[in-house]
Amino acid sequence: MTLREIQARKTEIATEMRALNTAHPDGALPAEAETRWTELSTELNTLESRMARQAQIDDLDRTAPADRVGGGASAQPEIRVAGFDAPAQTPESFDGLMLRTQEGQTVPVLEARHTLASFLPASENRAQELGLGGFLRALYRGPQTELERRVMSESSIGSGGALVPVPVAAGILDELRANTVSFRAGCRTVPMSSQSLTFGRLTKTPVGAWRAENAAIVEDESTFDQVKMTAKSWALRCKISRELLEDGQNVDSIIRAAFAASGALALDQAILFGDGSANSPLGIVNTPGIQATALAGKLTNWDPVLDGVLDLENVNAGKVSAMIMAPRTNRAIRGFKDSNGNPLSAPADVSSIPRLTTTSVPVDQGTDKNASTIVMGDFSNVYVGMRTSLQISVLNELYAENGQIGFVAWMRADVLVVRPQTLLTLTGITA
Repeated sequence: MTLREIQARKTEIATEMRALNTAHPDGALPAEAETRWTELSTELNTLESRMARQAQIDDLDRTAPADRVGGGASAQPEIRVAGFDAPAQTPESFDGLMLRTQEGQTVPVLEARHTLASFLPASENRAQELGLGGFLRALYRGPQTELERRVMSESSIGSGGALVPVPVAAGILDELRANTVSFRAGCRTVPMSSQSLTFGRLTKTPVGAWRAENAAIVEDESTFDQVKMTAKSWALRCKISRELLEDGQNVDSIIRAAFAASGALALDQAILFGDGSANSPLGIVNTPGIQATALAGKLTNWDPVLDGVLDLENVNAGKVSAMIMAPRTNRAIRGFKDSNGNPLSAPADVSSIPRLTTTSVPVDQGTDKNASTIVMGDFSNVYVGMRTSLQISVLNELYAENGQIGFVAWMRADVLVVRPQTLLTLTGITA
């Protein structure tokens, strides 16, 4: 679709949504109308994303030093991108945001549906055939087969540990991302090939003013600042018996699953509640400018959530992409009842917001150590920088007397909230 066709379709959608709203002035849509409203909203979001991508392409067209990008020309088969520790290119199917650095490089911003592995071109590297379990086995005892010798010869191994082959590392990180609730809520991944990245951040929506001819332009307060994303280190130490490592048929899958599950919990905790101390990321809850509402009691109805949505709407925060909470809080919500003891359904504005749970949300907050928090808002304004390399160290001697081998896996990441006012915490929720 052309930009004109997209705009025309958006106008049609707006007309139909306006008619639905007018036909039901009390705000309660019947099931059929609610389904149609959701379909139209989804299509509208898709069209807006396509318009944003086309605008980026048009900007590239205007600034390209030589051949024009797009403009009716056939797409180039490869667009080299930064952020990866190996040569990478943008897959043809990628439909996400692309950032352009001051050095002229492009950095992809991945949503939950995108994978790091898709940016790696096909190569002769057979690391995926060996897998993580085979790589660790060869790292411990030395390469024994032709496949192990070939993969290990292409790997970077030093006294501090070994870099997991890039195709394997990308697959592990994608599995970790899939297990991380914050990414399902809408947080986006920024691949990092260096220790730090610098971003501009919108701290307040700028306000303009109408003016008379020759009149002074009203000056608004500063609305932008510069923030740096710096990769922080997280480590996981685990051990496995010699026999299982050498003979186990599912070692690869269980080690990958263990790293992905543990890393996802740690990343969720950092994204949501990281306090920036001890070389940890500064998460959403502790970022200055985040909105906050205190409940200080049990959650018994939808009013506090509706108030949170209102607070977000009052700052033009955009779509509320998700609510993240502890399992205990979600159980309380499922138990909402009206005055007659019947289940209390969510209002239309809230029922469409995904409720996601993770044990990374604490339930021991407050002076009485029994409170919890709901984090809600537009999570697409949260960037999670991730180094795309993984390092693993072998601990041969530490557990040797028990016939075990230890491994330490390292992950490096950081968190940045680019529009703090679009997120809100509902605190003080007791059991």
